[in-house]
Amino acid sequence: MEEFDNHSLFNLHRSIIKEHMEFLYKGNITVDVVNILLQIVKNKFNEFKIDYSLQKRIYNIAVECLENVSDHGVSGSDIDSIFLIGKVDGVFIIGTGNIINNNVTNSLGSSLNKINTLDREGLKLIYKEKMTEQLGSDSNDAGLGLIDIALKANNKLDYQINPVNAGQDFFSFQVKINL
Repeated sequence: MEEFDNHSLFNLHRSIIKEHMEFLYKGNITVDVVNILLQIVKNKFNEFKIDYSLQKRIYNIAVECLENVSDHGVSGSDIDSIFLIGKVDGVFIIGTGNIINNNVTNSLGSSLNKINTLDREGLKLIYKEKMTEQLGSDSNDAGLGLIDIALKANNKLDYQINPVNAGQDFFSFQVKINL
């Protein structure tokens, strides 16, 4: 492993500032870590000086994003997951990145593309449909959480999937929340 030198740390600091990252976590995202990260998100609200309804939306989106990483990411991977919150020009950004098995890549991409084609009324309609489908089912449908994020953010969902190896991809996800 290569050590950080002071110049590397300086460049990392400048990059974090340039990208307007308010908080960044890199590591394994377990249920315990999710609880800690959500407490940090709550604490950050004092710095952001935003109204309660926006705090609630950001918090709920953060919960869904972190649960998706915790529930659907590949555990035991050599590549850590990431979680970040940023604020740029009146927009909050929540981002995650994690390893996924590539057997879910196509269905995940299709779900996100479909969600991004729908307006608010269309999102509400498929949310209700998925809720009805889930009643009485053991399914932990990731699509429902993504629809909920899109509804709460009232913005398109940005994602990218990059191959890592023969069986896994790195899934980057970003959602913007207007002030």
